[in-house]
Amino acid sequence: MQILKRYFLCLVFILSNLIIITAAPAETLEDAWAVSIANDHSLKAADEEIEAARFEVSAAKSARMPKLNLYSGYTFLNEEPAAYFNGTPITTADDEFLTYHARVSVPVYTHFRITNGIEAAESNLEAVGFKQAARTQDIKLQVAENYIWVLLSQKQVEVAQSHVKSLTAIADDVQNLYDQGMVAVNDLLAAKVSLADARQKQLNVRNQLDTAKAAYNRILVRSLDVPVEIEPLEFEAPLDPVEELTKKAIENRTELAVLTKQIEALEKSAAAQKAATGPQLFLSGGTEYTENSHQVHEDLWNANISLSWDIFDGNIARHKSSATLKRAGSVKEQRMDYESMIRLHVRTAWLKMQESKERIKVAKDALKQAEENLKVSRNRYQEGVGTNTDVLNAESLRINSRVNYENAYYDFGIAIMRLKRATGKI
Repeated sequence: MQILKRYFLCLVFILSNLIIITAAPAETLEDAWAVSIANDHSLKAADEEIEAARFEVSAAKSARMPKLNLYSGYTFLNEEPAAYFNGTPITTADDEFLTYHARVSVPVYTHFRITNGIEAAESNLEAVGFKQAARTQDIKLQVAENYIWVLLSQKQVEVAQSHVKSLTAIADDVQNLYDQGMVAVNDLLAAKVSLADARQKQLNVRNQLDTAKAAYNRILVRSLDVPVEIEPLEFEAPLDPVEELTKKAIENRTELAVLTKQIEALEKSAAAQKAATGPQLFLSGGTEYTENSHQVHEDLWNANISLSWDIFDGNIARHKSSATLKRAGSVKEQRMDYESMIRLHVRTAWLKMQESKERIKVAKDALKQAEENLKVSRNRYQEGVGTNTDVLNAESLRINSRVNYENAYYDFGIAIMRLKRATGKI
C-alpha cells in the first residue's frame, strides 16, 4: 500500500510539472504587436518599397560613375569606297570590314543635374521609410483596439454570468416563498422569465467574445480558431494639456514627415529636370579598330573632352520642371490640410479620454449604490414589505451599472491608445 501511494504521488508530481511546462503564458500587448508586425503583409510590401527606393538611390549615384561601352560590327558594302586623287580614283577602304571599339566616359560637370537627382532619390527613400513607420503605428493601433475588444468581451461574459447567478438566487428565493404560500405565482413567473432572458444574453455575449477573438487572430495573421489568452491592461492617461499634446503630434507624426520628404524629392527632381538644359561636360577615351587594308593605322587610341549645351529645346525641360514644382505645391497644400486634421484627431481623442475618465467615476459610484439597492430590495421582499418587481428592477439597475462601468473603462483605454496614435507615440 505504501509503494502504491509513493507511485501515485510521483505520478501527480510528474503530471503537475507537465501541465506547468506545457501551459503557454498569456500574450501581452507587446507580444501581439511583435507578432502582427512580423506577419503583416502590408508591412512586407512596404519593405519591398524601401528596397526599391534604395536601388533608385544607387541608380542615381551610379550616374557619376564611369561608363564603359563595347561595340563590334561587320559591314558589307556594294562597292569599295574610293576617292579621286589628281583625277584618278583611289580605293580608300574594303567593301567588307570588321569594326569594334571600347570607350570609357565620365561626367565632369552636369550643372548639378546628377546631384539633384541623387538628393531627390534620397528624399524619396526617407519618405518611403516614414510611410512604413506610419503604417506600423496604424497596425499597432488596430491590434490594441482588437486586444481591448477581447478584454471587454471577456468582462461582458463575466457580467452576464454574474447576472445569471444573481437572478438564479432571486428565483430560488421566490420559489421558496411560493412553496410556503407566501407569494403569488406571478412573482415566480416574473423571476423565471428574467432568468431566461439573462441566459439568452449570456449566449449572445459568449458569441461576441468568440467573434472578438477571431478578429484579434485575423489582425495577427493567424488562424481564426487559435486559442486566445491575453494579459489584462492597466491604462494610464497622459497628464499633458491638449495644447502640449498637439505640439508633440505635429513634431512626431511620421505622415507629416512623409509629405515633407515628398516635397523635397519633387523640388530636387524639378531642379534636375531644369539642369538638363545647362552645360554638360564629359571626358571620354578609348580604342577603335576598323579593318581596312588601305589604311596605315587600323587600331587607334583617342581621348576626348566634350561640352554640350541645349540653349533651346522648345522649353520641354522647363515645362517638365514647372509641372513637377506644381506637384510639390500640391503636396504642400496636402501637408497643411493633414496638419489641421492631426490637430482635430488629438483634440477628439483627448476629449473622449476625459469623457471616459469621468464616466468611470460616475459608473463606479452608481455600481456601489446599485449593489446596495439590490441587497436592500431583496431583504425587504423576503420580509414581505417589498415587491418582486422592486427586486428585479434593482438587479437590472445593478447589471446596467456594471455594464456602464466596464464600457467606460475600456472606452477609456481605447481613447488613450488613439491619443497615443494621434501624437505619434504608440
